[in-house]
Amino acid sequence: MESQIIEQIKLKIKAFDDNKIFYDLDNLVTITSFSKGHIMNAFFNDSRFRKIRRKIGRKWIFPVQETNTFLKQWILEQPNE
Repeated sequence: MESQIIEQIKLKIKAFDDNKIFYDLDNLVTITSFSKGHIMNAFFNDSRFRKIRRKIGRKWIFPVQETNTFLKQWILEQPNE
């Protein structure tokens, strides 16, 4: 099951990677299939993610490569129930 989840994340990330430099919060919702609330509760305030996120005006943006690296590491750290 874990390998299937990781594979799905990789496929979704690949679909966004081709032309993007930054993600926004809506992109993260699509990529992770998590709601905005779950993203905020699960990893938005993780110290590693805080280092890469940026607020530009009223919008949060996240560099694509750093975000992808973080998400791949984060999912591996989650309990496999």
